[in-house]
Amino acid sequence: MKTTGIVVIGAGPAGIAAALAAAEVGTSVTVIDEHPAVGGQLRWRIAPLRGLDEALDGLPACRAAETLHERLAASGVSVLAGAVAWGLFEDGSLAVAAPDGGFRLQAEKIVVATGSVDLVLPFAGWTLPGVLTARAAQIMLHLHRVLPGRRVAVIGEGLDAAELASDLEMAGAEVVLRAADPAQVVASGEGRVERVSANGERREADAVVIALGRQPDPELALQAQVEFGYSVRLGCHLPLRSELLETSRPGLYVAGEAAGAVDLAESFAEGRLAGLAAAGATPERIATAQEALARARSPERSAEVDRMRPGSLGEARPETGTGAPWTSWAEAAAGGGQDDTLARVALCRCEQVTVGEVRQAIEEGALTINDIKRRTRAGMGLCQGIFCTRAMALLLHASRGIPLSEIAPMTERPPTRPIPLASLVEIEE
Repeated sequence: MKTTGIVVIGAGPAGIAAALAAAEVGTSVTVIDEHPAVGGQLRWRIAPLRGLDEALDGLPACRAAETLHERLAASGVSVLAGAVAWGLFEDGSLAVAAPDGGFRLQAEKIVVATGSVDLVLPFAGWTLPGVLTARAAQIMLHLHRVLPGRRVAVIGEGLDAAELASDLEMAGAEVVLRAADPAQVVASGEGRVERVSANGERREADAVVIALGRQPDPELALQAQVEFGYSVRLGCHLPLRSELLETSRPGLYVAGEAAGAVDLAESFAEGRLAGLAAAGATPERIATAQEALARARSPERSAEVDRMRPGSLGEARPETGTGAPWTSWAEAAAGGGQDDTLARVALCRCEQVTVGEVRQAIEEGALTINDIKRRTRAGMGLCQGIFCTRAMALLLHASRGIPLSEIAPMTERPPTRPIPLASLVEIEE
């Protein structure tokens, strides 16, 4: 079994900041990231940065990723790129699948900075080739220099959708349709997207991009069975953390978007604080990092974080509703008959479980995400429920009236990502 002082999982803004901060204190640090190069979302975004530090402010995000890569290389941090940390066990060891083989890694402290994933809601035609998420479209545009399509429909509203539409148009694509509510969208075509209908409009299109926002990805922390609470703002459960970003499991920290951070400046500041705290930095250094983090957060975000501490009930306040488009989709999915269009749509595309099959499981008595999973196999596929859990929770909420805050997330088990069987064989006991 290999050992390290601190392991940081994720090499996006929060992860890099955590690794650099811990290295400053003199601790041995290992960074694990599943991508071939560090930088996370910075690598496929071009918007100028604000609020990280003086040397990075004003740089396009992709340029900032290069600068941070250089800082990591100069810091002595060990970086395992193209590697997946897929299991966190009771003894605190991590299972890692790397390009040169699988192994277990024992660390004194762990910082989970695994970022976020795109939110999706199923709609008719969403499994056709040509339908992709916002982050996938940005990776195609800015990393691979490939247009996802010439005529593109964008599903969603808000900052993510606006940034995506701007990126597409800047690259030469035509945004032919904007729709906020996936429940009203129908994509069709012979073997690929050719047409999109929404809100009474019908357009010829060769791509549909889902830009409904992002959801935190704290799977490894939840796998460690830390205390969690419900975020009304995000509509999901998050690990509860101390003022130093430590979870209810001693030595396990969660930072950045994985814990619900709002923007890059907050993610970077959280990463630095988590890294200093994990490395046992001086009180003065930690106090300075806390002050910087307070400046990066809005008053509303600070209040949300304060409500989600270990030993608390999380955001224990009445839910005001899920908001659009979640309410609209949930009502449409729960209210139709078994023969309606949405009922025949795959909710879990990995296992090809339809909205109607999940709805039937709920009608037959399923009251939890885990129960739906057992009855239908939804969530058992390659994505491990990343893309279908939100839809299952909304259906439970709409069909049974169960508050979303009381619908616990799916039980997380290894592996958190698809891995080769060889990675299991190679791990030493």
